[in-house]
Formats: sequence, structure tokens, C-alpha cells
Amino acid sequence: MVARELARDAVIAILIASIGVIIYVAFRFEFRYGIAAIIALFHDALFVIAVFSLLRVEVDLTFIAAILTIVGYSINDTIVIFDRIRENMKFAKVKTFEDLSAVVNRSIVETLARSINTSLTVIVAAVALFFLGGEGIRNFSFALMIGLFVGAYSSIFIAAQVWLVLKGRELKKKMYRPQPEGS
Repeated sequence: MVARELARDAVIAILIASIGVIIYVAFRFEFRYGIAAIIALFHDALFVIAVFSLLRVEVDLTFIAAILTIVGYSINDTIVIFDRIRENMKFAKVKTFEDLSAVVNRSIVETLARSINTSLTVIVAAVALFFLGGEGIRNFSFALMIGLFVGAYSSIFIAAQVWLVLKGRELKKKMYRPQPEGS
């Protein structure tokens, strides 16, 4: 009964955080970035929830804290990559999907070392907490170990690619619009 309530509370907390992220990213960047970020965040949260379900690990308040921490780290990584994409878009002459893809790839490469170093640093701390910490923090550190790895993966390989697809569709629509006569 209590586990079911905690699971429901975790889902509600993640949904509220996701709505806040969409609003923040939509104002800071554009709506497409927000959609891409939320897809990546749901991937992260659902992956950790799935691992805990498969391993039948107890869901408690530390698990909810871990999920929210993972969402925070993941959105931070995603924002760094999106910020670099936005900066690189200012100087790019994007006419085709390939041009857009080159901007995204260059942006990811420019932020890759930072994303990996940040995630690995925190994963090392989570591993230390898992083995050296008490029983009460074991679920938290286990969820962090999984979630930070998956969050780095999703920021690099999912969020930017979803944005690329969404932006590519917009670019395609602009390319195939009939031009008015006389222009």
C-alpha cells in the first residue's frame, strides 16, 4: 500500500518537474528544445524505474529523491548541449538537413568531454556511497549510478537527435513551401 502511494507520488513529482522543465526550456530556447528535453527526461526516469521493477528493489523516499536528482543532472547536461547548438546555429548557414545535422554533431562533440567528466565524477561518488554508505542510502546511490549513466546517454544521443528531427521537419516544410509569384 505504501509502496503504491510512493510510486504514485514519484510519478506526480516527475510530471510536475517535467512541466516546469518544458516551461523553462521553452522560454529560454524554443518549444522544440523543451519537447526534446522532456522525451529524454522520461527516458531517464522510466529506465531507472524499469530497472528497479525488474530487480524488485524497494521503492522508497530515497528512490524518489534519486529520480528527481537524476532529472536535475540530465536536464543540466541537455541544457548545456542545447545552449551550444543555439550558439552554433547563430553562425551556421543552415539550408539543408545535413547542414543542421552538422551543427548538432559539432555541438555534441564540443560538449562531450564536459558531459562525460561531470557524469563520471558523480557516478564515482555514487559508487562510493553504495559500497561505503549505510543501508538507508543504498537505493539512492544505486538509482544514481544507473540514472546518471542513462542521463548522460540520453542528453547526448536522444535529446539532441529528437530536436534535430523536429527542427528538420520545420526546415523541410520551409523548403517545400510554394514561393509567391514575382519573388
